[in-house]
Amino acid sequence: HSWKLIWRSWAPPKVKFFHWLASLGCCWTADRLARRGLPHPPRCPLCDQMPESMNHLIMDCPFTKQVWHDILSWLHLPCSAPNGEGSLSVWWRTTRQATPKPMHKGLTTATLLIPWMTWKHRNDCVFNAATPSTSVLVARIKEEAALWATVGARGLRVILPQTWDVH
Repeated sequence: HSWKLIWRSWAPPKVKFFHWLASLGCCWTADRLARRGLPHPPRCPLCDQMPESMNHLIMDCPFTKQVWHDILSWLHLPCSAPNGEGSLSVWWRTTRQATPKPMHKGLTTATLLIPWMTWKHRNDCVFNAATPSTSVLVARIKEEAALWATVGARGLRVILPQTWDVH
């Protein structure tokens, strides 16, 4: 159940709330704006290739797939990026089964952190005319991961590369 991923994990409350809204389809992506007859961009603000939906934004967007790949590789997690088939919770459950048990909590925290930071980057592009940049987003995720590990994400602390160790 996606609620277990969201509510039983270590993450700031605003991140859990975002994921809960996203899992319910309540975030204002272009597809939701279009259903309401509201103005919306014709394509994803990150890849400029496909229509934007939450599933596209956090799992299927080429921009986001690169970010997932870079962060999962950086964390040395033995899994591949989500492929856009199914939901984030389906990918998480499947990936968790193939991940060594000591890495489970770190994987869960990363699974919450990457979409959250992607959403924030997307909003910066939409509302502040920022330029989409995988390198900028990856750097921000690494910084945020170090902060989360410092303030309580022990599972994430276990998988952070030693150069980012935060005692």
